[in-house]
Amino acid sequence: MESTLDTNKPAIAAPSGTRPLPFADHIRNQFESLRRQPELASDMDCFRTGATLSSIRYIAHPHGLHVARWLKVLSHTKTRIAIDTANPVPAFANEYVSAIPLLPRWLRLPMTLRYFFSGLVLRFLATRPSNELIHAHCASGNGLVAWMSGRRYVLGTYGSEIYGAKERGRIYCWLLKKILQKAERISVGSLESIKILVEEYDIPAERIYFFHLGYDDTSFRPLGHSHRMQLRQERQLPTDELIWVVNRRTDPHYRTMEVVNGFLEYCENGGIGRLILLCGDHQPEYTKAICDVIQSHAAGHRVVVVERMLSSNELASWVQLGDYSLSVPKTDNFSVSTVESMGCGTAPILANLEGYSMLRACPSVRWMTRFEPADFAAMFAETAKSSPSALEAQRKECFQFVQDGYSTDGAIRDIAAFYLGNRQRQAAILKRAA
Repeated sequence: MESTLDTNKPAIAAPSGTRPLPFADHIRNQFESLRRQPELASDMDCFRTGATLSSIRYIAHPHGLHVARWLKVLSHTKTRIAIDTANPVPAFANEYVSAIPLLPRWLRLPMTLRYFFSGLVLRFLATRPSNELIHAHCASGNGLVAWMSGRRYVLGTYGSEIYGAKERGRIYCWLLKKILQKAERISVGSLESIKILVEEYDIPAERIYFFHLGYDDTSFRPLGHSHRMQLRQERQLPTDELIWVVNRRTDPHYRTMEVVNGFLEYCENGGIGRLILLCGDHQPEYTKAICDVIQSHAAGHRVVVVERMLSSNELASWVQLGDYSLSVPKTDNFSVSTVESMGCGTAPILANLEGYSMLRACPSVRWMTRFEPADFAAMFAETAKSSPSALEAQRKECFQFVQDGYSTDGAIRDIAAFYLGNRQRQAAILKRAA
């Protein structure tokens, strides 16, 4: 069935009569809508009232995207989260999570100074138990708060602050090393990060915990064929053509322009199907340049551009109707977006990065090493040959793979192992990743 969107313009998908929320408001709303969820890993007594992890204190930006996943996972336990923040955000509290600004919002200071003085507040003024373990999200900013506070802390690191440290100068590297070495434990999202921490920052390997927080398997789940086709029809998409979904933000780092040009070249050669761009927290000028390219092309109607920010359920509904997902950044850690796509039964097409090494055990994952438009055109042509039976087998294989290794239940156990210093579970994770 052909789409009714057969014009030479890109299909801009957004609800009529609504204005997209600014990104900052979108993620703030997500944070303030967090509520306690049905309990998982119910045998984990450490999260129960009065137990070791019945309450956990963070130093973090409460609206941060990485923090959001930790909060979503832990909402399935009995613990309560209190967040101390250097960021000028509103105070907030509900039955599960609270955010407490350490400095007044009206105090106009560069973030470096806000981190520094927030650490002093925790050291000298804040009424917090002196032996309480706190979790700083990111080493370079919130880690500075933890280091200045003089309290016990663990760290979560997210790649770029470590990978690109040398580009930020000697003082930054010196301070980062001090912050990392003072942490009791450090969590990382890639095996490469372990190597860098050990070799360049002299961190003992036994203090480094490698694990992944899984994905939201309540939202990102496979649908039956009829339900998938219903989603397509609601969005005026064909039910008898392949759909590729780019579920990484529209940005030069993710090679979005090259992907689009490759898809249009594939269409010039007689290819059919649809390409969906889920722009996320995108660069508006870059997105406009892409839309200009699409609009000027005869096959531009085959590209759907979703510019607004999406909730988890909205994002899932776009990925669920697809056959393949694309994630081809120049560099990356292990990305939750890829696991989410597999949870929806959508087979990923990935850049051949070390950070994605844990997915090599899944035969349905496809890998790319060259990223010119012609390379993408060839990839689209190859995957377009997939038969319905092969696509169905891929869907089942991808879903089973992430359920076995990246469920929310498993993420809760990995978090507990990190906080409690359980090396036995960590050894099992490293064995699986090898």
